[in-house]
Amino acid sequence: MKAAGTPLSAAGRLARKLAAQLDDRGIDSQISECEGIALVGIWSVGLAVWCEWGPQGWRFRWCVNETTYRGTWRYTSCPASAVETATARIVRLHDERYERMHGANTRQAPR
Repeated sequence: MKAAGTPLSAAGRLARKLAAQLDDRGIDSQISECEGIALVGIWSVGLAVWCEWGPQGWRFRWCVNETTYRGTWRYTSCPASAVETATARIVRLHDERYERMHGANTRQAPR
């Protein structure tokens, strides 16, 4: 039996690493994990980041369209080995969406 809060999978460990990086930059997120699949939800801007296994190994993957977009959805990804790069790209997308949704970027400054 695993202790409470212990990641159950590689995807869960990656999700927690990404969530910690986002938290360091003042962005709240929520982790969901089940059966080896993990998701980092940044619900303040309707953004979900999957931690998934792909042809080149583990990666973070997310949709770049707004949740209200009507058309062909576009996705992007970043190797999980480049968590700092993924974090920077997700922070930039978060800030753009937050400003469009709320008129200003009021998230906390990086810690």
